[in-house]
Amino acid sequence: MGRTGLNRRRILAAAFFSLVILAVLGVIVGAEIASGGQTVSVLRLRADVERGAVFSASDVDVVPLRISPGDINYEAPGSVPAGSRYALSLRAGDLLSPDDIEQVGAQIEITLTITNPPPIQPGEAIDVFASVGQSQLLIGHAVPVVGVSGSELTVLVGSQDEMAWVEIAASNTSLHAVVAVTTSPAGLAPDGVEQAICQLAPEECLSPGGLPSSGSPAAAAVTPASTPSPTPTP
Repeated sequence: MGRTGLNRRRILAAAFFSLVILAVLGVIVGAEIASGGQTVSVLRLRADVERGAVFSASDVDVVPLRISPGDINYEAPGSVPAGSRYALSLRAGDLLSPDDIEQVGAQIEITLTITNPPPIQPGEAIDVFASVGQSQLLIGHAVPVVGVSGSELTVLVGSQDEMAWVEIAASNTSLHAVVAVTTSPAGLAPDGVEQAICQLAPEECLSPGGLPSSGSPAAAAVTPASTPSPTPTP
């Protein structure tokens, strides 16, 4: 009888603890259901990437992440269109979000010949100045650089400004640049380089398609400290 009673107590204790464990699991499951938590697949960068670089599936790993609705904004596997570019520089381990990806076709590549270009690496950005008379007009602010070859810099510009940049790149207009410290510069094909410059720097022009006359307030030059103004030929 003693041994039978002991076995009975052991069975009751085991049943009790089993019920406690089931109750705890029920609370956890109930909390998860109530919070709406779910496991989703997200994209995590495998290596550092630079702004303007084209997205590749080899850049990321697909990892599971437990989140609640609205916790984070994320890109899912297969959600990034082919040809997309990074809108900013990112580091290995960062989770990819829609804000990190530039809309396909929003920017195009243009190669500019820069006079005495500053030390620059792909992924950095420049401010671009066009020489007009004695003035240095700012025509591009924080323009992403995606390629460097001597004095030729391949940059990304807004597709709406493509024809203006093509006109300037094909002209003999002297261009200078400085490394940008911060981001920002729509339309029809310009008739010439002057109209192209005015399209990109409208605040510097007195009238559509016209450059400011020398001596006018709008002709005040914005000359980068590291870039001297052109010297007039005697």
